[in-house]
Amino acid sequence: MNQLTLEQALKMLEAAERWARDIAEVPCSIAVVDKAGAIIAVHRMDGAAMATTDIAIEKAWTAVAFKMPTLMGSRWLDPRNIGKLLGDHAMGMIGRGKGRLCFIPGGIPITNEDNELIGAIGCSGVPSGVGDISDTSVSQAGVTALYE
Repeated sequence: MNQLTLEQALKMLEAAERWARDIAEVPCSIAVVDKAGAIIAVHRMDGAAMATTDIAIEKAWTAVAFKMPTLMGSRWLDPRNIGKLLGDHAMGMIGRGKGRLCFIPGGIPITNEDNELIGAIGCSGVPSGVGDISDTSVSQAGVTALYE
């Protein structure tokens, strides 16, 4: 698999939405982008807040741009992780990327069998602080469906 197809993206959206509806019990938005960050598919569940759509897209875009989950990026920006030297953190990344960078957990890069980046999925709308139920777990349900 060298690229994500619309069929694969829709399969991911369906699985992620099912997880959000049945497990998290929270309406959210889910987006899938290709390796260049272009949107393949996006879905806003009934009742999801308006802003969740753009945030889901931005999380997926950021996961592709940095080739890492946005959860890792959020820890990278955490001021508690600042090193001894000025600049040992990524606080300067806030507001960069033409406003598209979103280091909030919920974006996951997608790789093929050769571990090459082919896209990403992002979710927004699940309240944080509810244990294993999160935007990241909704996105992970989508990634898992791709490989079933």
